[in-house]
Amino acid sequence: MDLKDLRAADRFVADERLAGSFGAASITVVDLADQGAQIEHAQPLRLGLRARFWFRRGDVSVSAQGLVVWSHLSKKPNHDGKLFYRSGIRIEEQIDEFGDALRQLVRTGIVHRDMEALDRKRKRIEEREQERWGKPGLRVFRSDEIPPDQVLLIQHARERLRSHPDEALKWYQRAKYALAADGSVAGEHFRHREDVLAVWEYLERSVPIATIANVFEKK
Repeated sequence: MDLKDLRAADRFVADERLAGSFGAASITVVDLADQGAQIEHAQPLRLGLRARFWFRRGDVSVSAQGLVVWSHLSKKPNHDGKLFYRSGIRIEEQIDEFGDALRQLVRTGIVHRDMEALDRKRKRIEEREQERWGKPGLRVFRSDEIPPDQVLLIQHARERLRSHPDEALKWYQRAKYALAADGSVAGEHFRHREDVLAVWEYLERSVPIATIANVFEKK
């Protein structure tokens, strides 16, 4: 299987979770995508934190620079009865090496495609939009309602994609695909600028599109 043929929504899970680290934090890998991962950990991680993402499984070793693009505390405890944090990591360097490692994990059967991931993601997008905007009217954010760390995260993503136009175009195309696949929200969001949608996709759709647009307008 060649990762370049996979959709952006494809995610891969392991039958047994993979132990590793992100910087100084011990983590467990929940699932993997072509340029990112979802992890669990006991201590909080700051949004925008950059650190070395590492794990090993058999002959396959992953070591890449990553960025925390979202993080939240679990609503239910784990099997030990403890709450935990779950975070999304975007791979920013050693992307090709990370892709090679994921290919090996797929080929050896260590991870398998999560067929329900896209449906879950669409549902989360719809729920976020309903919570943020409500019905029937749209809610307008004031700049002081956006957490400072979220503003910095959006600004970081914007500057990175400004300096990497080819990468920005790729994320915009992926955003268009995601919105087109979810017709219930596509019409409203296609009115936003390409760079807004590119940042939304780059941040794994963890920040509402309107929030990103609001930050862009303020700067």
